[in-house]
Amino acid sequence: MSISEISPTTGGIVDSIKAKIHRGQFAPGQRLIEVDLAEEFAVGRGRIREVFKTLVGEGYLQFVENRGVYVRRFTREEILEMGRVREVLEGLSARLAAERHLSETEKETLRSHQAALDDAETNGDVDRYNAENFAYHATIAAIAGNRHMTDSLERVRLPLYRLQLPRSFSADSMTRSNSDHKVITASILASSPDAAESAMRAHVRAGNEHVLRLAEHYFKNG
Repeated sequence: MSISEISPTTGGIVDSIKAKIHRGQFAPGQRLIEVDLAEEFAVGRGRIREVFKTLVGEGYLQFVENRGVYVRRFTREEILEMGRVREVLEGLSARLAAERHLSETEKETLRSHQAALDDAETNGDVDRYNAENFAYHATIAAIAGNRHMTDSLERVRLPLYRLQLPRSFSADSMTRSNSDHKVITASILASSPDAAESAMRAHVRAGNEHVLRLAEHYFKNG
């Protein structure tokens, strides 16, 4: 049997659907059809049900009784609640990263992320900025080196909720957001835990304040 004839693993299908959600190919509120996905991935419908169960558990999908499975949409309250928890965890992440004696490779990686964010901001490239922003925060968590914190962050750092927010959410806040990043980066590189945590918490809190100002129609009804 050739490699192309081997059916994908459940984990592989999960990752593929996540990628489609992150890219906006599956939009918030969109129903996912079991039979269509089974055909797309050339697997049985039972395998797709396993995938759905996993993605519902991870917060990417939502099961609606008698209607099916949908890409999850969030209420304003849910996003704000995640933001409050993220503020604490991201702040801890920055503190732990600043407390460590970073290797030259880690320092260069952080500088490279910052340079990419700067370039995306300069060119007004919202899509690239969003992708670099997620990678930047993930790198800080990796440098922090605390698995329990990282696992908790994954639960409240779902990038998909941004897909239901207006494009202006990112465009309008890009300069302010990257200004925060520069302070966070400098604080970590200078081994200043208090400054790094304070800057990161202020950064996440500002995003929550922006969510508070958005019109109601961007959010799922409670």
